[in-house]
Parts: sequence; C-alpha cells; structure tokens
Amino acid sequence: MADSIEFSPYSKRELASLAKTFSAMGDDSVESARKVSYEISQLAKKAISQGASSRTKNNAGARRVADGAQISRTSKTGRLSYGFDGQRFSGGGSTKKLWGGLEFGSKRFKQFPEWSGRYGSGSRGWFIYPSLRKIQPQLTLMWMKEVNNVIKDWKN
Repeated sequence: MADSIEFSPYSKRELASLAKTFSAMGDDSVESARKVSYEISQLAKKAISQGASSRTKNNAGARRVADGAQISRTSKTGRLSYGFDGQRFSGGGSTKKLWGGLEFGSKRFKQFPEWSGRYGSGSRGWFIYPSLRKIQPQLTLMWMKEVNNVIKDWKN
C-alpha cells in the first residue's frame, strides 16, 4: 500500500509553520516529538547500515561510515550525521574526508567505487541515499502520524 503513495518534500513555508508550532508547544509535546524523531532516526540508521553491509566494493569503508553515524537526541525532526574527524581509517583518512567518495563513487580515484550515476539533479549514491529512498514512505508516514498526534494533544 505504501508503494503507491507519492511523497513530495516539505516546502520552506511548511517547515517554517511546523517550526513555529513546535516553538509554541509545551515541554511535554516537544519531548514527545523528539522521542519519535529519535526512534525514526534509529530505524533509518539501521536501514543504512544494512545497505552498507550489502555493498561488494569498499564494504569495510562503507560499513565504517554507516555504523559511525550519530543521531541527534534533541532534534524534533530527526537528524543523522555522517563523517567525523575522530573516525580514522588505518591509512590516516577520516570518515569526514572519505564518506562522499564511498557514498557517491568517483571516476578519478580508484580507491572509491565507480561513480553511482545521476539521480534527479544529483548523484544516485551507493548506500545512504538508496536506503533512505527505499524507506522514505514508511518513515514519512510514521513521522507524520506521531507528530499529528503530538499536535492534536497539544491543541486540546
């Protein structure tokens, strides 16, 4: 059923309206939104880690980047961060410098997988973006359902 639903990104106006609603909410409502967003971010991180594990070329590097993701506990909309200076590879590189090559590939540098190709106005990606595109309907429905419950409780 979720496969037949088409999602579009939120406009800047819709995001600003949501941010204004969050700022007017009480602490309980904001905490509920943060909790739900954290849980959804954990699901996304798990899916991305599984996508990285299924890679055949540069599997170890992709897994290192995916498993090293950090999830924001304070974000009300969910936030994953990838690539940090503190996550070093044995050759001296860090995930901060190498995650882009591992995710999107390169035509020039042989240590990275082949370029992933175009997707819309950007690149297709190998493990982060394909995993997110695959689970986007599920994550969006979960987030919208829970945030609508939070907003409904707040308005009452």
